Amino acid sequence: MTVDLIVNPASGPVVGRLPRRDRVHAVSHQLRTLGATTIRATETVGHGDAAEAVRRALDAGSDRVVVWGGDGTLNEVASSLLDTGMRLGVVPGGSGNGFARGLGLPLGLHAAVHVAMLGSPRDIDTGLVNGRSFLNLAGIGFDAAVAERFNTSNLRRGLVPYLTSILHEWRTAAPQHFRIRLDESMPIEIDADLVVVCNGQQYGHGARVAPEASFDDGLFDVVAVPRITAARILGHGWRLFSGTLAQVPGVFTGRARRVEVSQANAVPIHLDGEVANAETARTFEVRPGSLRIMAGNA
Repeated sequence: MTVDLIVNPASGPVVGRLPRRDRVHAVSHQLRTLGATTIRATETVGHGDAAEAVRRALDAGSDRVVVWGGDGTLNEVASSLLDTGMRLGVVPGGSGNGFARGLGLPLGLHAAVHVAMLGSPRDIDTGLVNGRSFLNLAGIGFDAAVAERFNTSNLRRGLVPYLTSILHEWRTAAPQHFRIRLDESMPIEIDADLVVVCNGQQYGHGARVAPEASFDDGLFDVVAVPRITAARILGHGWRLFSGTLAQVPGVFTGRARRVEVSQANAVPIHLDGEVANAETARTFEVRPGSLRIMAGNA
């Protein structure tokens, strides 16, 4: 079996005693013990490296692609694999690993590689927004600002730096007046700090913004959160981790195959934690069963 291995050596925290420079060697060794006969490895340095590695894998007729990285690296790899039928194995290596947690993939290195090679293939939905793909979450407004600060402030990875980014952006966040349309229904208008279009359930670390979302139901879960005040954080912040965010007064939730979101000011969006250009209007569409992931018990 020929496996193309794509590793982001900069993603996430250090794993055990394994130096970042040894990630490729460690995963390659385990892949061979599980049946890989040929391994083509790529260490990413910058944006576009992972997508180029996928193109080479497809051109060469590889049997499988395995990626070690965070949700952003996974997004770049998966976006080049959509509708190809190529099996993708995921070794979660990010700070929050929201996609892997939501899909029920193991987070430990050895268990994840085992599933990547010997698990069962599962076809899952992906999302498309203004020509860009996402796998897990697409957030407009406050959480996009948090993602931008987290990605550009040279902070160390992990939950504490992410919470630091949240607190920093919270002090200056201003709600937007959003217009949201779900499928063919009448649009609703709402003042909110953020709107999240969810294919998966969580940001990571158990922060479940859409606990009922499913990767293979052909629908998005849409969540709009009103002004995040100190009183709301103190009274309801825990609900994000208990899966009861929808019970917070003023939170809007809905489900749809097609979602239109617009606002007067151009604001950024994050796609699986990677920030994209600011725009005033976006259309989200589900791409059913477009990605084949190695999942399940191995």
